[in-house]
Amino acid sequence: MSGTYGLLLLAAFALLSLSYVVWMMRRRSTKIPQKQKEPLRTAWNEAIKRRDSARRVLEGENVCDAVLKALGYSGTFAEKLQQAGPRLDRVDDIWNAHRLRNRIAHEVNIRVSAAQSDRALQAFARIVHRFLG
Repeated sequence: MSGTYGLLLLAAFALLSLSYVVWMMRRRSTKIPQKQKEPLRTAWNEAIKRRDSARRVLEGENVCDAVLKALGYSGTFAEKLQQAGPRLDRVDDIWNAHRLRNRIAHEVNIRVSAAQSDRALQAFARIVHRFLG
């Protein structure tokens, strides 16, 4: 009986060890190296200074995409956002900002108000401030 108990204990330990290794390999970085942060901050500051509301949204999402990529997420912005979602506050607002960005990119003659642009940038700013400080 004690041999069976020891074997079960060993199997449980092996399973836990394997789970830990897999978890460590899949874990995303929570920090972006300082040398990568500065260019991203500069790009963000340039994006929010744009006068054109649509351009502000496009460039703001580009910076957020670069931030998520620097954290190790891959794929399109939407795929990165799905992966990072649990780490973000008010992710629905970020999705709405992304939908606005898609409309800007794909619809002809779309007009984006300053208020729409401001809301989108406030949502994107959550990503920027969360990970760039």
